[in-house]
Amino acid sequence: MLELIILLVVFFIGYQVGVSVFAYRIRHILYKEARSRGIDIKAEALDLEETKPTVAKLFIEKANDVMYLYDHDANTFICQAKTIDELASLAMKYKNIKYAVVAHDDDMLMFVDGNVRDNI
Repeated sequence: MLELIILLVVFFIGYQVGVSVFAYRIRHILYKEARSRGIDIKAEALDLEETKPTVAKLFIEKANDVMYLYDHDANTFICQAKTIDELASLAMKYKNIKYAVVAHDDDMLMFVDGNVRDNI
């Protein structure tokens, strides 16, 4: 019985060493192939990290029938339109603002990819 347990332990250790060696060899082959093609693996790995989106803080002023969209922090003009939907699409088009929180009168709105989302 003891011989069977020793045999199983030796088999398990051999299996784990084999898996580790196989993984090392595959990784080595992949790195070698990437270098031969001019790909920097470490730079590629950095590109895969998720970046947090930036959320702009905007506000709307209304004069007559025209709405003006401004950046809250820099107090700069972004665009003007007659509807909030147009403001969202123009902010995306002209200033590439994908995500924004917008103060309009007493409401808070969200602009997501050029579309207006529900109130916050």
